[in-house]
Amino acid sequence: MGDTMKKFALILIATMLVASAAVAQLDPDDDGIGVYFDPCACVNCLTLDAGNHNGYLVITHPTSPIGVGGWEAKMTVEGPAYIVNMSLEGDAINVATRPDEYIVGVAAPLYNPYSFPAIVVAIMDILIVDTAAPVNFYLDGVYFHSGPERFPAYLDGVDYDIIKMLQQSTGGPEFPVATINGECAVAVESESWDGVKALYR
Repeated sequence: MGDTMKKFALILIATMLVASAAVAQLDPDDDGIGVYFDPCACVNCLTLDAGNHNGYLVITHPTSPIGVGGWEAKMTVEGPAYIVNMSLEGDAINVATRPDEYIVGVAAPLYNPYSFPAIVVAIMDILIVDTAAPVNFYLDGVYFHSGPERFPAYLDGVDYDIIKMLQQSTGGPEFPVATINGECAVAVESESWDGVKALYR
């Protein structure tokens, strides 16, 4: 292999490494939950035109080795947008009765080896009606929560009797986990992710 070819190969490898780092999963912590605009949980803030767009509710880095046996969360949206459809992943059923809440059971644990440690639990159809104001997404626990405190949660795919609490990707229910057409709540690049989260607690 000539010197020119070796240099080209090294540049190509370096470019691939930089590109993969640029689209890294945003929340590195175990048992996280967030709204993202891609299935890998890499983008939670962007600018979009009015119209229909996709969003993803994603559990990241689950500590259950075979995935999510069920989940519960409340999701609210503030701003000029509507969730016109929420498609649950897997053979799932939502038994929640209160608005914006999801208490979802699945027949088999949700797990995707291609996207792990990101597990998409729902896909949203988002209708943006105006771009003049930001759209913010919030996550919280459900009113009749399964755990000792009101947090989003999931069932361990190994043992459905084990309930695991989920932490919002930005630190709590009062902070948006995703934003469209506004200032990002969480910096994508940071030396210390925990330090960034601490700013929003």
